Amino acid sequence: MDAEHPLTRQIRLAEVGIAGQARLAAASLEVRGRDGSLAELVYLHRAGVERVALRTDRVAVPFSHEALFRHDDARRLAAGAWRALTQIRGILSQNSDSR
Repeated sequence: MDAEHPLTRQIRLAEVGIAGQARLAAASLEVRGRDGSLAELVYLHRAGVERVALRTDRVAVPFSHEALFRHDDARRLAAGAWRALTQIRGILSQNSDSR
C-alpha cells in the first residue's frame, strides 16, 4: 500500500486544494497570548503551516464566544481552535479569485 500524504483529505476540499495547501505551508503566522495558544499552535501545525511563532508577550485576539463556556479548559481549547481557524481562513482567502 502506498503511503498517502498526511494532508490528502484536506487538499481534496474545494476550499483548500493544492494552491491553498501551498499557501498554508508557505505562511508565517503568530500565535499570541497564553489563553488557548497551545491548541492554536497544534491546529495550525496539523493544517500544514510550517512556520509559527509563539508570542506569549502579545495580546491574543479576543474570543467572542467566551461567555458560552462554563469550564476554563473547554473555553481555552475553543479559543485556540477559533483563532487557528480564523488564521487559516485568512490564508485560504488570499488569491481565492484565481481558483
